[in-house]
Amino acid sequence: MKGNPKDNRKKTIIILTILIIIWAISFYSYITYNKIDVEDTKYEAEKTISTEYEQKVENVEKESKNVADTIEEINESVVGISKLKNTGSSIFSKSDETDLGLGTGVIVTEDGYILSNAHVTGERFSKCYITLENGKNYEGFVVWSDTDLDLSITKIEAKNLKYAKLGDSGNIRVRRKCVCNRKSYRV
Repeated sequence: MKGNPKDNRKKTIIILTILIIIWAISFYSYITYNKIDVEDTKYEAEKTISTEYEQKVENVEKESKNVADTIEEINESVVGISKLKNTGSSIFSKSDETDLGLGTGVIVTEDGYILSNAHVTGERFSKCYITLENGKNYEGFVVWSDTDLDLSITKIEAKNLKYAKLGDSGNIRVRRKCVCNRKSYRV
């Protein structure tokens, strides 16, 4: 039993069409990729950001010492802040966080201005209690507070305080290497 000659012609045309499409795709790929010329001289290895700094024990120790020195230096300018005058010597209390207003701040001037959070110190003109790193206690008055920014500035009556030297973000310079189109650029 032979099939219908019309069906056989239809199958033959479909197979020929598929073969022509496969041949056209193969020919196009060959012509396109044959034009690509790979030269070994264009490729050169470069150090990337992750390999530019060689990590050695000496480097890690040096960085660790720098971080420890910075923490030690800044530690004297960090203060404890409370809304209650005598919170006791324990951090555990029956009062909730909003009653206590417990938190920290940073002394930013030698004459007693302290930067903190508004949720810690309270509103402008309110009173809070400041404990310095050396254990001295002061009554502080909130001179500026912004709840949207959650920042506040509190003033205590003290002189010659160790304060944090704030940096200038305008002086920050990021160095990185960008490798684009096989060329290296310093950014």
